[in-house]
Amino acid sequence: MKFILHEIKLWFKDENQEPKSYHFLADKVNVITGDATTGKTSFWSIIDYCLFSGKVKVANTINDKVLWFGIRFEINGKEISIVRKTPANGAVSSEVYFTYGGFPEEPEENEEIAEIRAILDKEFGITDALRFPYGKGLGKTSFNISFRHFLLFNSLTENVIGVAETYFDTTFYGKDEYDKALSHIFDLVIGVNDMENIKAVERLQEIDAELKKIQSQVKGNENKTKQFESQIFGLIERCKQFKFLEYSDTFDSLDQAITTIEEIVSNTKQIATNSTLFDEINSLYKSKSEIQAQLNAIHQYQREYDSYRRNLNKSADSLQPIEYLNQKLADQLVDSYETKIFVESLESSLKSIKTHLSKKVEEPLKVAGDSKEFKLQLQEIDKRITQLNEIKRNHHEEGQRFFELGKIELMFEQILMGNKHKPIDSVNLNSLNEERERLEKVPQDNKQIKYLMKSQLDESIQRNYDQLSSLPAYKDYKTIFDENEMVLKLYPQGQLPFPLDNVGSKSNYMFMHLCVYLGLHEHMINIEQEHVPQFLFIDQPSIPYYTGDNEKGNDDKTKLIDAFTLLNSFIDYITKEKSNHFQILMVEHAPKEYWLDNNLSNFHTVDEFNNGNGLIPSDIYNN
Repeated sequence: MKFILHEIKLWFKDENQEPKSYHFLADKVNVITGDATTGKTSFWSIIDYCLFSGKVKVANTINDKVLWFGIRFEINGKEISIVRKTPANGAVSSEVYFTYGGFPEEPEENEEIAEIRAILDKEFGITDALRFPYGKGLGKTSFNISFRHFLLFNSLTENVIGVAETYFDTTFYGKDEYDKALSHIFDLVIGVNDMENIKAVERLQEIDAELKKIQSQVKGNENKTKQFESQIFGLIERCKQFKFLEYSDTFDSLDQAITTIEEIVSNTKQIATNSTLFDEINSLYKSKSEIQAQLNAIHQYQREYDSYRRNLNKSADSLQPIEYLNQKLADQLVDSYETKIFVESLESSLKSIKTHLSKKVEEPLKVAGDSKEFKLQLQEIDKRITQLNEIKRNHHEEGQRFFELGKIELMFEQILMGNKHKPIDSVNLNSLNEERERLEKVPQDNKQIKYLMKSQLDESIQRNYDQLSSLPAYKDYKTIFDENEMVLKLYPQGQLPFPLDNVGSKSNYMFMHLCVYLGLHEHMINIEQEHVPQFLFIDQPSIPYYTGDNEKGNDDKTKLIDAFTLLNSFIDYITKEKSNHFQILMVEHAPKEYWLDNNLSNFHTVDEFNNGNGLIPSDIYNN
C-alpha cells in the first residue's frame, strides 16, 4: 500500500514559540541522528500516538512542553493531516484535528476519533468484505481487525532489534491483543490467506465444536436408551421374582416389556383394592369389643343384685331377736312409751324385710338371655377371627407381593421420567455437515498457496541476507522464517536439516531482523499487498555497537556501514528494479559521515541531535 510520511510537527505550550517541523523524503532512508536521551526514539511514539494509540508512549519530558502532535502523510494518493492534543495526567487525549491536506496554523478539535479510524480502516483496505467475508448474517471473524494491527510490520523498535526470540514488538502496542493479531494476519499479509480463508478456518473450528456437542448429545441419548432398556428388563426380572410373571415368560421387544409392566401394576392394584380380608378382620374385632363391653355391664348388674339380697337376709337375721322379745319378754321390758315405740319400729322393719324376701323379684333386663346371646355372638366372632387369621397367615406372602408391587410401580415411574432424550436437530446437523464439507476444501486449496507464498518470502529474505558481508561465519547458510515461532532460522547448507540454536551476538541478530523486515516488505510489494504501508521505522541498528557513553567499538563501524549499505541497496532495488516506492525512517547514534563518506545516495539526513539539540529545541526544553 502506497504510503509516504511527509512531516511530523510539534506545537508547543509556550505560545511564544514557533512550532517545530521535521520533513521526510519519499524513497529515501530518512535519518535522525544524534546523542542519547535527545528524543530520537520518540519519533515512532509520536507517529503511533497520532494514529490513535490508546497508550502514552511519548516521554513525559516531551509531553510537558508540547501542546499538539501532528503527522502529515500521503496514503493511496491522498494527503492527510492528523493532529492530536498531548496526553494529560498520563491519559491519551480524545481531541483530534483531521483534514485532507496540510496542517492548520493553530489546531483545534474538529473530528471524532471513531470517524477518523473508520477512514483509515478503509485506506488500509479493511472493508466489510474483510470483516464479514461471508456476509453480515454470519458475523465477523473472531478477531476484530483494525488498521493499527498492521503497524506491527512497520516498526523495528529498539526493544526487539537485537533480540533472538522476538521479531515483532507486540509489547509496544499491547501484548495480548497484538500477539493474537499477529497470529491472525501474518498469513494474510504474505498472501496465503485473505480474510475469507481465515473466516473459513474459524468457521470450521466453530462447526467442529458444534458437531462435537451434537455427537456428545447423540452418545448421551444412546447411553440413556441402553440404561432405560436395562432398567425395564431389570423390573421384568423383579416381577418374576415376586410371581407377577412366570420365569418362562419372554419378551420380543422393549415396548412389549413396558406394556406388560403397565398391565401388572394396573391389574394387581385392582385385586388389592377389591380384597376385604383385612377390613373384615378389623370389623370383627370392633364388634367383639362392643359385645364384650355389654357382657361386662350384665355381669356387673348381676353382682350388684346378688349383693343386695344377701344384705337383706343379713338384716332379717339381725332383727329376729326383736320378735322373740316382743312375744316372750314383753312383761319384763320397761313399760315406757319410748321403749314401746322403738320395739314396734324394729318389728315393723323385720316384717317389711320378710315381705320383700318372700316376693319373687323380676329382673329389669333379660339378663340371662342377653348374656347367653352375647356369648353365642362372641363365639361366632372368635370362630370367624380364627378363620380369617388363618387366611391372613396364608396370605402373608400376598401382602408382601402388594408391597413389592408398590416399589415396582414407583421404580417404573422414575425410569419413565428419567428417559427424557434431548432431541437432535437433524436439519441443523445436515446443514453443519454440508457447510463443513464445503469449507474444508478452502484450507486444502490453501496448502499449495501457502507453500508458494512462504517460499517466495524466504527467497526475498535470502536475497537481502546474501548481500551482507558482516556474517562470514554463516555466509552460505539458508534463511527460513519459522511462522510458528515467528523467528528467522539459519540452516547450514548440505547438512542435516536442523537450524542453529544460537547465532552469537546481538549484532548478528540485528542483521537477521533487518533481513526479515526488508524481505517481508519486498515480498508484500511483489504480491501487491494492500494492507501494510510501504514504510519502515528502524530504531538504532547501532545499538549492538554502542556502550552507555556512546563510545564505539573498534571493529563495529564496518558492520554498521554494512547494515546501512543493505538499507541503501534495498531502496535502489524497490525504486529501480521494481519501479515502486518505499520509505524508511531511521533514528541513529552514528554520525551522518557513515552514509555521506560511503556514497549511500538514498540516505537523507533529517536532523542531527547533537550539542544540546534534540526533538524539543534546547531553548524550549530548558525553559
